[in-house]
Amino acid sequence: MAPALAQAVVDGGLTEPETGSTLSSNLLVNGDFSDGTAGWSFPSTCFSIDPTTLAPNGGSSLLFNNPVTCSHTPIAMNSLKVGGGEAYTFSGQIKTEDFVGENSGAGAMAMLYDFTRSPIFNGTVDWTNFSLTHVTVPAGSTGSVRLQTYDQAVSGSAWFANLSLQEEVPPGLQMFLLYPNYRGLMFSDQSQVASLDLIVTPPAGTSLASLQVEIDALDAGGNIVASQIFAPTAAEFTGTLDLSALSLGTYQVVGKLEDTSGNLLMTQSAYAIVKLDASARAGMNAWIDAANLAHFGDGNPHFVLGIYDTTQYSDLVSYYVPELAAIALAPINMIINYYITNASTQAIAAYTTAMKQFGMTLLPDVSGFYTGSSVFPVGVAKEFGTDDGDTLITDYVSALAGNPGVVGYYVQDEPAVTLQPQTFNQYSLIKAADPAGFNLAVLDRPLDLGFWKDTVDVLGVDPYPINEPSGNDLAEVADWTRAAYQAGHGARPVWTVIQFFQQTVASAWPTQQQLHDMSWMAIVEGATGLFYWEYGVRGLYEIKDPVEHAALYQELINVTTEIKSLEPVLLSPDTAVITANTAVGTVFTKTKVGTDGTRYLFSYNYTASPVTAEFTLAGPATNVLDYDTGTSCAPNTSTTFYGVFQPYQAHIFLVSDSASATPAVCATPTAAASATPTPAATPTGTPKPTRTATPTPTATPTATGSPTATASATASLTPTTTTTATLTATPTATATPGALSVAPANLKFGAQKVGTTSRPRILKVTNASAAPVRFAAMSVSGDFAQTNSCGASLSAHSTCTISVNFQPSAVGKLIGDLPLHDNATNSPQVVNLSGKGNRR
Repeated sequence: MAPALAQAVVDGGLTEPETGSTLSSNLLVNGDFSDGTAGWSFPSTCFSIDPTTLAPNGGSSLLFNNPVTCSHTPIAMNSLKVGGGEAYTFSGQIKTEDFVGENSGAGAMAMLYDFTRSPIFNGTVDWTNFSLTHVTVPAGSTGSVRLQTYDQAVSGSAWFANLSLQEEVPPGLQMFLLYPNYRGLMFSDQSQVASLDLIVTPPAGTSLASLQVEIDALDAGGNIVASQIFAPTAAEFTGTLDLSALSLGTYQVVGKLEDTSGNLLMTQSAYAIVKLDASARAGMNAWIDAANLAHFGDGNPHFVLGIYDTTQYSDLVSYYVPELAAIALAPINMIINYYITNASTQAIAAYTTAMKQFGMTLLPDVSGFYTGSSVFPVGVAKEFGTDDGDTLITDYVSALAGNPGVVGYYVQDEPAVTLQPQTFNQYSLIKAADPAGFNLAVLDRPLDLGFWKDTVDVLGVDPYPINEPSGNDLAEVADWTRAAYQAGHGARPVWTVIQFFQQTVASAWPTQQQLHDMSWMAIVEGATGLFYWEYGVRGLYEIKDPVEHAALYQELINVTTEIKSLEPVLLSPDTAVITANTAVGTVFTKTKVGTDGTRYLFSYNYTASPVTAEFTLAGPATNVLDYDTGTSCAPNTSTTFYGVFQPYQAHIFLVSDSASATPAVCATPTAAASATPTPAATPTGTPKPTRTATPTPTATPTATGSPTATASATASLTPTTTTTATLTATPTATATPGALSVAPANLKFGAQKVGTTSRPRILKVTNASAAPVRFAAMSVSGDFAQTNSCGASLSAHSTCTISVNFQPSAVGKLIGDLPLHDNATNSPQVVNLSGKGNRR
């Protein structure tokens, strides 16, 4: 079985990059300057057509000369403005001569504002090409091409030529394998019907009605052994192909776009689907199932709880034990360690041997295993006697393939999308060398996710929302996780990296409540694993005070222990538990049912304002337990109950039909800001968050208030030690009239050139009460302006929006506020505004 398994993994998945994409004509107006300066605007006097310095093709060039003498901000702007929702290739040529600035990094650049920019050119550099592919402008945004300085350039000359912005036109047929979704492996005890997401973009001169899609399965001899033809009624649809009649082996699944007469218009790159006997899984060190759950260690599925670390390395098992024992106070089952990258395979073996006693596994970091990489692992290369990246990754992975503690590879850490092709190549080499495991790439550019979905087994994202002491938009964690889940069509696992460090001296460590809320946001949005960055350098290692160090890690212990206690439920399929949620769009939910019939509602508040949500159950219940606080009550009716959420707060509710004594009926609450709002952080010059070494446990539910547990889920029904923010709930017969929320509570604009107007930012105003709210004034202060759809009043259970622009009148940080004066009980609701005025 071993040889068949090796062949299966090598051949599984997308065999070649997608084909058929084309580029549109140049969208820029006079991008090659052949018509002088037509189509370009120049606020300054530093730009001119240079008739003596020609482009490499002999065409015209634009001179940017001596920027310090510019009468205004040194910038040239093309009249083209591209709308969002598309991907582009941005290219051109730049030359510099003695172009220097106050700082060594100053230079000249071209940019698609504000989505990408060329490299920075300074000093003296001859004509150099740049090309930026897959530049995505999100829907609702606008991009413009600008030529300008980076940082403060003071002298010298720069030339620009042959600038081009081209839309990346998708091929007539795009395919994405939905099932089997793990390297194309189709096991005999699972469904034998493959499914693919198919997108048809009619070529010029055709229509959707004039086209058909044919999906064929080919055997090793190239013979068609299964086929299905689809007449698309929509541009995107799911196609299926029944492979149940085929014997075990590898098959190429090819998609063809044809006209209705069967004439071939194009063929898309094939997926390899490998039919395996179910017994083959027993020989696999690690794998991912059709529900996107990772199997490793004992062969069973696990919710991934991982952490980054940066220890030095040794060939001795004993060297690693003390640190791993400290990490193991949290239920960590996977580690990424940057420093181990340059260690010998003997050191890796010692590391994973030490991990085994703690139930941990390793993802070696191979993101630098490319020839020419700035972090190329010279130590490993010396061990294997090669400087060739492809040979090195093959030899390295082959050497580790038999190590049960190595369950996959960390292949990219916040990569540029330009690295995707070489990562795809590396993926094929890793699959060939190691017949089981999973590749993880973590991205910090959510717009790039769609280009990576067939390049790795696991899509990761790493939002870092806690940058300032107030106004932290924790919902970024939810947005990025959701984007990754959607990019993979729900058919690729998503592991989210949660911020566990202090990013700047102006910020703070996340609180336990923030760790809790970010973790559960990611889970609700589809994450089947979480990593925390980081235990080592630039993370917890920097905290030298042992008491503070212990207190910080105790908070992570508390959060991850709670998640681990609910692992059996998290591994179960989503099941409908509620039929209504009065805060849809504000409170997001995921629901499951435990083996004992207990219903679980995982939920979080997406906004920076308190909110109360009423949930309607699909079936009656007698008991609702708040898992975090341990409080228990009976539904208001047999099928409805309320949840009170502070800003960005996550809640876990357990709903049961316990036959024991029924607790008191849940009060009808009103959401109000707590004394310490969930997202607030307390920064100091040296990070010393106010904490106790051992947080005080919250109340534990009584026996009559706890749902009945099965033996396998006993731990999951005991609330863990937490330091949950206090909720303020005021029981009343009805919702408080006039309650009003505004989200977000802070608007932070980026840098904006003085005298110009930013794109609008939107505030959502919600009246969740049963009475209308009447507005008296919305007077914005500072360098900001607003328009709104709210009118003189806002009806009960309604929303309106306020559109705010930033119009800087001076250089530097600018602040203002937008108070809403009204008859609500919490009037005025004040939104803090900030932005930065720039010279350019």
